[in-house]
Amino acid sequence: VESGNTFTKINDNHYIIAPDKREQYQQLYQSLVADNLKIGAIVHLWHYQEYPGEIPHTESLEATQKTGIYSLLLLLQTFGNQSPDDPVRLLYVASHSQALNSQEPIAYAKATVSGLLKTIPQEMPHWHCRHLDLPLDSLEVNSNRILEELTIDAKDSEVAYRNGERWVSGLEKLNLPELPKQPLPFRTGGTYLISGGLGGIGVEIAKYLLQHYQAKLLLLGRTPLPEKESWETYLQQGGKLAEKITAYQQLQQLGGEVIYQAVDICHLTAVQQVVQQTLSAWHSQLDGVIHLAGLMQERLLRSETQESLAQVLNPKLLGSWVLHQLVEKQPNSLFINFSSINGFFGGTTVGAYAAANSFLDSFSQYQRQKGQLNSYCLAWSMWDEMGMSRGYQMKQLSEAKGYLPVELSQGMSSLLASLCHAPAELMVGLDGSNLNIRRFTTPSDSLQQLTAYFSTNGKGQPDVSLSEPQVWDVVGKPSSCTLVQLPQMPLTETGEIDTELLLESNLGRKTQQRVKPRNEVERQLSQIWQEVLGVSQIGIYDNFFVLGGNSLLATQVVSRIGKAFDNELSLQLLFEYPTIACIAQNLEVMRQVVRDKTTLIYETEEYEAFLL
Repeated sequence: VESGNTFTKINDNHYIIAPDKREQYQQLYQSLVADNLKIGAIVHLWHYQEYPGEIPHTESLEATQKTGIYSLLLLLQTFGNQSPDDPVRLLYVASHSQALNSQEPIAYAKATVSGLLKTIPQEMPHWHCRHLDLPLDSLEVNSNRILEELTIDAKDSEVAYRNGERWVSGLEKLNLPELPKQPLPFRTGGTYLISGGLGGIGVEIAKYLLQHYQAKLLLLGRTPLPEKESWETYLQQGGKLAEKITAYQQLQQLGGEVIYQAVDICHLTAVQQVVQQTLSAWHSQLDGVIHLAGLMQERLLRSETQESLAQVLNPKLLGSWVLHQLVEKQPNSLFINFSSINGFFGGTTVGAYAAANSFLDSFSQYQRQKGQLNSYCLAWSMWDEMGMSRGYQMKQLSEAKGYLPVELSQGMSSLLASLCHAPAELMVGLDGSNLNIRRFTTPSDSLQQLTAYFSTNGKGQPDVSLSEPQVWDVVGKPSSCTLVQLPQMPLTETGEIDTELLLESNLGRKTQQRVKPRNEVERQLSQIWQEVLGVSQIGIYDNFFVLGGNSLLATQVVSRIGKAFDNELSLQLLFEYPTIACIAQNLEVMRQVVRDKTTLIYETEEYEAFLL
């Protein structure tokens, strides 16, 4: 399938489509269906090309998205209609999309794809996605690599080949106190630009710079503030605008200088004009940029449009490029990017946000490679009840995945600790003991621990010769096996060995005696959870998200509970009370309320019939 302007079928095996035209993908799909073809694998090669060089304007960035993330989104939405029983392998093949060292050029415009690819399997489990970075090599060599990747069942979502070696992405745990330290990169009386400056996190950083460095701060945001004469009226009305006015007033009392300007940071000329006017009035130049601006909207990828995707992408995609132009020719200027761990992990219903942040991670890497700016990229889990995490309803799900909420004091301390070391990309707020995180920090062999459980049932001691069992895998490679003696084997209700409880114990999770359902309501809820989660044994105090639940499965559970009990249960309730015991208790309260209302109505009608 070639990239072009108009849908054209040259022959049964050769098509031309426009990369960003939804209707042409539909035409392609319908043509393949008419030929009785079922798609089992898609190889996307439109980004396998020579290094494009420096990006001269935002239009180039946007053009790359048409052949990258927009085309992949349309592929997903078009071919995602196939039955879940028919798995699809999606292999995105690109060149210069990953840099394994500081000498390799990186085409950061392609980096939005990474966050999208990691989100797809979380929303559509029958899709298996991989990002393959290949150096430009002979047709035979790279064709063989692509064919091999289509047959490898490993869960590696990012793969790169260099000098014949296969590399996969991972995380390295850092011990900051052991690394060389440096002074904080802020300058007393320095001039700094903060995008998203009147957001919750931006205000806290601004406070710190004003109080400790008497800085000059230019805060940029999307929302225009009303004329100062009308502020009192807005403050009395309350709301988000009142919060921004209050924050701005507080900052103006802290020393230093602070100015807020409303501007679209995606437009270079408008930003340059605002910045130049402010700097001229202050008779100074920018010492640094702190890029916080961003937008998160929860939406399934199947429901995304190019417009809604661009709305989330642009503050990071175009905004970071625009802000970079302000300081790129000022050596040693500070540039701090606030990213999200979703850029690395993806996330259900936040695919666009994940894509925006995977771009930001790559762009910061490009900045460090250029060597002129001190560029930091801090990818956060979530600042607890601050910024975009304010009012977030899925904390239980996030914590179950190993994404911990960061308190304000922890966030500021983490920021300052990071800035006391050499510029780098850091993730903050991960639970290193969580299996979802460990699979990126630990070699896969270490995660696949073979454990043999046994019990003598009180009939003597085990044979010591079993202490070192000889075990080999399917290809004859020696494997280690840990022996664990138990007083007795845990059993399910049917008398079978409870392997899930043994697995929880082996993973180091806190295991407590599983409490069985105590009444019919809990038994019905347990049955629903078992069917949706695919888990054979569930206790009434087991956490839905720890058992493997996510927002999509939560929606299914809530829907089935509503049908089973003829009661409309809110999704938020499951996030706040993610156990069978709590849900059952809430259902009973709802039933009691309905009974009370029915009784009240009956009694009222009875009395009204005898009014004199």
